[in-house]
Amino acid sequence: MRSLSIIVLFLSHNAFAFVGPHHAATFKKSALMSTDVEVEEVDPFEGYSPGETSVLAKKDTVSGDGEICKQGDILTINYVGRLMTNGKIFDEGTMAFKLGNGKVIPGWEQGLEGLRVGGKRTLKIPPNLAYGEQGAGDVIPANADLSFDCELKSVGSGPIAEILTIVSPKQIGILVLLALTFSIPKDFAIKDLFSSVGI
Repeated sequence: MRSLSIIVLFLSHNAFAFVGPHHAATFKKSALMSTDVEVEEVDPFEGYSPGETSVLAKKDTVSGDGEICKQGDILTINYVGRLMTNGKIFDEGTMAFKLGNGKVIPGWEQGLEGLRVGGKRTLKIPPNLAYGEQGAGDVIPANADLSFDCELKSVGSGPIAEILTIVSPKQIGILVLLALTFSIPKDFAIKDLFSSVGI
């Protein structure tokens, strides 16, 4: 019986010796794993660095409450464009265009999709999604990073909305006057116009 207890003691001692270092190694490994450094995630918009990125950054400054724009929609946008190197405004105004038609820079095509009517979004656009190596005349130098403050005024679709992207308001006024000229009889007098509306 004494030899049996010595064997059990021997086996349990060896088992402990065998298991002990294994658990110790596991403990050391998990202790090392818990000392991993946490990496803080940088906001792409705030972390945008001109000349060092090829990815568009966007930030909504006002959430609109209207329709969400999508590919194929006719957008009317108020915008202000700035050079990111010095903040100089190079262009501002209102523009209507069909999203996805390729008539504007790729940074606008990618950056404006999903904006709601009434919403405002700032875009930071790298050269590869703007005017690239050629720039744009004397206004935008080669390889310029651009910033645009954009406001989505309206979303439209259909042939009339598409015509409005091609024809300026002045041209529309001229077309309306021409149409009226051809539709008014030759013997029509101005006094007839006033009498027809009750004046």
